[in-house]
Amino acid sequence: MNRVRLASLVRVFFWTGLTSLGGGRSAYFFDAVVTRRPWVRTAEFVQDLTLAQLLPGPNFSNLAVALGCRLAGWRGGAWALAAVVGPGALILAALAAVYFRIGFAPTTAHLMHGMAAAVIGLLVVTTTRMVHASVRTVRAALIAALVFVLVGVLRVNTVLAIAVVVPASLWLHRPR
Repeated sequence: MNRVRLASLVRVFFWTGLTSLGGGRSAYFFDAVVTRRPWVRTAEFVQDLTLAQLLPGPNFSNLAVALGCRLAGWRGGAWALAAVVGPGALILAALAAVYFRIGFAPTTAHLMHGMAAAVIGLLVVTTTRMVHASVRTVRAALIAALVFVLVGVLRVNTVLAIAVVVPASLWLHRPR
């Protein structure tokens, strides 16, 4: 049973792939499937984003597959991946051809810094929304704080931090 028609999913994910910026793609996905269209609840989005971040590979492509499968089955996952990766791949190929043919001016770096600031703003907005949806208990706040301290403050390897925190989180959130 599909929640969304495959053609609609491909159109929305293609647009997301075409217009999204770097690490801020989760913000674009959130806007596309939670805010603008009630296809996915915030809690479902957080689940899919968590899965996408835990799996190897680029988070945006993992998230596209997870959301695509949730919304339109396995075909939706495959088409969502193609739709979100395709535009960026084509643009990258075109820019690489231009770059290797004529090169970029040094002022391009200033433009990239400005775009990076916009991406950070998008990440802050999405993170704030996800905190409201997923950190609802003291236990969840403790897990989030522990990961923050391990990775952010103590600079523990992310994989090691996850290996330590996941069992603790599963134990704290086990069914009673």
